[in-house]
Amino acid sequence: MELLTPISLERAYILPERVSAIQSLPPEDGERTRLGLITQLPEGAEIEIGGPGFSDRTVYVRCSGASYFVFVDDLEAVKKHVAAAHA
Repeated sequence: MELLTPISLERAYILPERVSAIQSLPPEDGERTRLGLITQLPEGAEIEIGGPGFSDRTVYVRCSGASYFVFVDDLEAVKKHVAAAHA
């Protein structure tokens, strides 16, 4: 499964704009990770990509000590921003 290919320039990014995210909550009683509230990570937030998400359209990220799932398509803007900064 190559989930990180579209955004594999680095593992950490500074968000150039707000990005929607879904909280990743700790499992209860041996169950799988639970989905929490939908929120937005703010412009300028540093995220670290931690691995695959709950589907092939999401990735697991950490931001300010919390865990989230973010849609890969939403990170395309981040990839383009990073690429333009290095051009």
